[in-house]
Amino acid sequence: MIFINPQWQGSGFTDDLKMGAETFISYFKDSDTKVIPLSTKGLTTIANIKCFEPILEQTKLFKEIILDSKPDKISTIGGDCGIEIVPVSYLNKTYQGDLCVIYIDAHADLNTPESSPSKAFHGMPLRMLLGEGNEEFIGLLFSTLKPEQICYVGLRDLDEPESEYIRQHNITTIADCKFEYVQQEIKNFRNVYIHLDLDVLDKSEYEFSMFPTNIGSSVSDVAELVRKIKANYNVVGFCITESIATTLEQLNPIKPIIDQINL
Repeated sequence: MIFINPQWQGSGFTDDLKMGAETFISYFKDSDTKVIPLSTKGLTTIANIKCFEPILEQTKLFKEIILDSKPDKISTIGGDCGIEIVPVSYLNKTYQGDLCVIYIDAHADLNTPESSPSKAFHGMPLRMLLGEGNEEFIGLLFSTLKPEQICYVGLRDLDEPESEYIRQHNITTIADCKFEYVQQEIKNFRNVYIHLDLDVLDKSEYEFSMFPTNIGSSVSDVAELVRKIKANYNVVGFCITESIATTLEQLNPIKPIIDQINL
């Protein structure tokens, strides 16, 4: 089963990611999918988090759905990166901390509500998974991560508090999407979770991400990295986030990646 979580409120006040997730629903129309319903609560900023109430309600609902289905592996399509706190914390608990999170993303998502310049939730999920941030959301986690469980790939656009956190905790960062580099860092783990924010891709190859960037990774490199990780490790989770493509044709360039979503 593929969970499609169209949560968009984590990116702020524009619902482009909702439309992007709906395009994925059409793409996977012949697959076994479960769509997470959206909240209708207001978009008020509370506790330094934009759209706090709908995100909280959607997180609770996603948690209930995961609890009901009790999967051993989780494939997810977003929506914004904030959806990650449920599947990652669930799988980390399931595999008793023997989980490396390969975070393929141009951004670190390591802000707290206080440090975030934008107050957008999608810049906070990894910090929350590390046990820091808003207590209501942290209280919904199945478990928390340790810094040594994280391996960034393609990271290049950070806020200073995120850079400082990475330095202080010696979190692994790899510039290029090359398996041989990643393999050296995840050799102590049996199980892997792949997070992919499409903004890691160079916008000359894929421009339909929420925050497309220059000097990004190629589609072929990311697709090959995912293939090799899946071939050499027990990949228990794979999530693709932050596409704003509104037609199936716009998804064509990343077909080699998204066709690997099933585990």
